[in-house]
Amino acid sequence: MTLLLAIIGHLVGDYLTQNDWMALNKKRHLLPLSVHCLLWTFAVWIITWAHGKGWPAGVLPLLFFTHFTQDGFNVITRWMDFIGQKDFRTGPCAPWSVIVVDNVWHIVTLFAVWYFFAA
Repeated sequence: MTLLLAIIGHLVGDYLTQNDWMALNKKRHLLPLSVHCLLWTFAVWIITWAHGKGWPAGVLPLLFFTHFTQDGFNVITRWMDFIGQKDFRTGPCAPWSVIVVDNVWHIVTLFAVWYFFAA
């Protein structure tokens, strides 16, 4: 249940709290990236905490760091190019292909943090 709540927190933090300023500037400037990642981390934490299954506070920096790295440093496009998805990334499926792969990686990261630190 905690992992499902964390995934809901991810969706809230990535889509419901991210405004244009963050979305359009997080790849170029640290302030909008940092604000987005703080809001995202808070959303994941508060939604799990509100259900009484909150993640240990010690994982919050790890959640922040992983989201910061993935969103700020083109990790997803580099991954897609590395495994041979350049046409999938840039062709007629774009930008949705990148959005889906990005979300899958965020969920995989949440699973790993939950499995190793919060389960």
